[in-house]
Amino acid sequence: MKFQKIEKDNYNLYIIKTKKFKTIKVKLLYKRPIKKEEITIRNFINYMLLNSSSKYKTSREIEMETQELYDLGIRTQSFKSGNYHVMSCTADFLHEKYTEPGMINKSLEFFLEIMYRPNIVDNKFDDTYFKIVKRTIEESIDSEKDNPSRYSVLQLDAMLDSNTLSYKAVGYKEDLKKINPSNLYEYYKSVLLKDRLDIFVVGDVSDDIIKIFDKYIPKRDNKKFKIEHYLDIDKLKYKEKIEKQRISQSKLALGYKTDKLSFFELHYVLMLYGIILGGTSDSKLFKNVREKNSLCYYIGTSPNTISKTLYITAGINKENYDKTIELIKEQVNDMSNVTEEELNKAKKTFISGCRETIDSEGSIINAFVSYEYLKADLPKDKIEKVKKVTVNDIKNINKKIHLDSIFFLEGTLKNEEGED
Repeated sequence: MKFQKIEKDNYNLYIIKTKKFKTIKVKLLYKRPIKKEEITIRNFINYMLLNSSSKYKTSREIEMETQELYDLGIRTQSFKSGNYHVMSCTADFLHEKYTEPGMINKSLEFFLEIMYRPNIVDNKFDDTYFKIVKRTIEESIDSEKDNPSRYSVLQLDAMLDSNTLSYKAVGYKEDLKKINPSNLYEYYKSVLLKDRLDIFVVGDVSDDIIKIFDKYIPKRDNKKFKIEHYLDIDKLKYKEKIEKQRISQSKLALGYKTDKLSFFELHYVLMLYGIILGGTSDSKLFKNVREKNSLCYYIGTSPNTISKTLYITAGINKENYDKTIELIKEQVNDMSNVTEEELNKAKKTFISGCRETIDSEGSIINAFVSYEYLKADLPKDKIEKVKKVTVNDIKNINKKIHLDSIFFLEGTLKNEEGED
């Protein structure tokens, strides 16, 4: 695997050359500092681009062309990442040695045609698809509570921080009402001109693909934002919130903030801490809260390097609320008694995950995105560095982790099967 970074005036291109896969993956990432009022319109653009373009007027025409290109796949996604909002556009297509000559260029040009030449009439997006997309986003906002597990985490986000962490990734109805085909097109143009653009390519490709990107991507100055990608969230303010919903299995979410951590602590010690505490079926929480005391249907931890937090989530019966929290706190306290055996098992899990990274194009791109945006180490370096974590490192970080917030989504229906 060979990595190459090419900095152009209007975009950065990262090519990870490998012959391991039959397909080629291309990902465009447009990012800018996050603003709450822009989340909805950025989501709108991502939905809009997949429905029609200047050349392919309908979603049916786009679908037919993807079939002609050997089932080429295109996906778009918008997401929060620390202090930034990112619009992601991805294409996957077969290498031409498994199809026919010229298919790499043809597939890439089709993808860029969809992204950069939308269906614009009278300086605005097509009205028909605009209405369809608007309805889709509205339904998505309305369905926020349909996934109780996810909803409980979103509520915990809002409790932990009053700013970017609390912003709803799905968007806001009040902002959706302000969007029309004309201002949507104006914002789309601002994305092309004002966002930072990073392009990641994984596969057996030549540098000739640069010519295709140059053909479609507008001339501009690629932004170099100076805002830190990592979050520094509000100071510790313990709070507890209970909300009721007509579900059978209650959802418990605990949010822990950390004191100032070094890069090594954040990327390695905290990750191993999370694995030992609740990252596997051999973890403290799983064994002592779920198996020994039968207090939950599931339980686990989620360390987050960008927000410097650690979440514990569980599905429980509402009558077990107090006892579950008590036992969770006991297990967190017990992290000061971590053994070498527990640490070594966690290291094996971590290293196994690093090695699996090279097994998929998506994981490879994610690793290089973290390398570029977060200055994170690449998998091979992670493996060497995680080996240096000691039991004392785990014990010391336990002193820097503090419970900040508890959100409980209490189910009002009788739980007979423990379904999620």
